[in-house]
Formats: sequence, C-alpha cells, structure tokens
Amino acid sequence: MGKPGLLFAFMVAGVFLTACATAPEMTGESLAERAQNRWDALLAGDYETAYSFFSPGYRSSVSVVDFEIMVRTRRVRWVSAEYMDHSCEENACTVKFRIGFKVAKPVQGMTEWEGFDTTDEKWVKTKGQWWYLPKK
Repeated sequence: MGKPGLLFAFMVAGVFLTACATAPEMTGESLAERAQNRWDALLAGDYETAYSFFSPGYRSSVSVVDFEIMVRTRRVRWVSAEYMDHSCEENACTVKFRIGFKVAKPVQGMTEWEGFDTTDEKWVKTKGQWWYLPKK
C-alpha cells in the first residue's frame, strides 16, 4: 500500500473511532441515567443534588432554597420512579417515567391514598450536557 492508500486507511479508521467514541451519547444512555439520577435524588430527599439537574436557566430564576420549599410543601410524596422510555429530536428529548406516589388525607375519613402515574419530562442538551427543563 502506498502513501495515499495508507493515509486514506488512517482517515477511515479515525472516522470509525470518532463514531465509536460518541455512540453512547447518541443512544441516549447517559440521558436515561441522568434522568433516573435526578429522580433518585428526589426520592432520597437530596434536594440539592436533584436541583443540580435542572437547566441553568431554571436555576438562575429559582434558588435551591425555594426549590426545596416547593418540594417539601407538596401534598404528594413520591415513593418510586421507574424510567420507561425516551424519544429525541436534535438536542431535546422527552423522557417517560412511571411514578409511584402517596397523598396524605386526600379526602375526609381517608388517611392516605397510593397510586401510580406516568409523566413526560423535557430534557435539553446544552454545551454537551443534558438538563431537566420543568414545565412552566
């Protein structure tokens, strides 16, 4: 093989190596893991960590103290979160979770109600990182 053929072979190898290096990000595996980590932090009561997954824009307008107050004063208590699926378009994805919850004293005479629901979360990719973008 001559110098042009060898150069071509190195270029092709470089393209394949670059594709392999970015493949996990393209599959959304790191997005699913990041989204699950946010829920795991919420369920554990680690609000500072959960807050760190929110988009920079959200964090610039809502303090970690305000976020914690919002979560702690809700009548609904989350008890489980199971990643189900996601779908993406460019740098935005919708991630679906099955959420288990409890509501204390939902109606008179009832002490607690348990249930499950699905939720769709919006995640955006900015500067190579996935961020949770809450509904307004």
